[in-house]
Amino acid sequence: MNRLWQQLAIATNWPVLAAVAVLSVLGVMSIWVDSPADGTKQLVFLAVAVGILFLLQTVNYLILGRYAWALYFLSLILIGYTLLGSFADNRLPGVRAIKGACCWIAFPGGVSFEPSELMKISYILVLARYLRFRDNYRTVRGLLTPFLLTLLPAVLILKQPDLGVAALFVPTLFTLLFVAGAKVKHLLAIVALGAVLLPLLWFSGDENIPLFKHLPSIVQKYQRARVAGLLSHDPKTLRQAGYQQLRALTAMGSGGPTGKGPGEIPVGHGVPEAQNDMIFAIIGEQFGLVGSIAVLAAYIVLFIAGIEIASATREPFGRLVAVGIVALLAAQAILNLSVVMRLFPVTGVTLPFVSYGGSSLVASYIAAGFLLNIGQNRPLVIARDSFEFD
Repeated sequence: MNRLWQQLAIATNWPVLAAVAVLSVLGVMSIWVDSPADGTKQLVFLAVAVGILFLLQTVNYLILGRYAWALYFLSLILIGYTLLGSFADNRLPGVRAIKGACCWIAFPGGVSFEPSELMKISYILVLARYLRFRDNYRTVRGLLTPFLLTLLPAVLILKQPDLGVAALFVPTLFTLLFVAGAKVKHLLAIVALGAVLLPLLWFSGDENIPLFKHLPSIVQKYQRARVAGLLSHDPKTLRQAGYQQLRALTAMGSGGPTGKGPGEIPVGHGVPEAQNDMIFAIIGEQFGLVGSIAVLAAYIVLFIAGIEIASATREPFGRLVAVGIVALLAAQAILNLSVVMRLFPVTGVTLPFVSYGGSSLVASYIAAGFLLNIGQNRPLVIARDSFEFD
């Protein structure tokens, strides 16, 4: 047993663990300041997440990959269950709604689980497993299956509604397809088609536009209002749709270069959902520019380490999983930070390893666990090089 732990210690990618530790500590400290009760819960979530991370190191990732399809369909079923609960007159047992979004399944004891967080991990696994030995995605027709695997969970999550999580599937898909060897001209054509269809998707069901009001609504009215709050300079609009972001910016800016000190957030207490979407503002108020740079540096270290793990892995499934995890976490972090800095409308996306929430924290640690597992287990592959570009 001691020899096993020695081997694990030698093979462990310590930059990944160090980055995750820094982010988690700053997150717990900031959540505790805003709400000691939630800080205590976050510590429990963290203990569970760390336990799962180390448990993942005991099984080779290739063995875990065999269950990718089962996890994918299980996640779809659970998301569908919450979605059915939102349409039912009397919600299905366990379906929990928060601010009109039926995204959670509640269990006895006050524990809630968000199936979309499980879907993010299972989606990467199933897409990597599909792409690993194929080359048909180098044709337009061959891209159909990867896009179907993406659209199915994304549409269901969008209907919950959870626009932020649904949006994360797009950069993850394109990154995996690019690394796997899909032709750039095909991907650019799909992006152009999406840009053309975006107005139709955005205004579908809008009662103020006669041409679109009879179409099924995809984007909710309050989501359009958030975009209006981001672009508008009208004081009334800013006080309503833009209030959360303005308060967050004020809190973060009040920290100055070095911050007000740990536990000092007189402005941050007035930020709505500070421990979730706006946790970066709380860090900025307490620790100032120094603390904000520490968060960004931790993410950069994590992403560089993840890219190194992917580049050093010749086995195609492991390489694609590592790339997918880096793409997902990077997209999630960039989206959250952009919201806090008022560069993007509010989406409800958490900051990985930092924001309050058991489902999000556990999913982030599972992602980090897979990175560590892939880095420790690099099987010898006797085959032609994967992911060739023409």
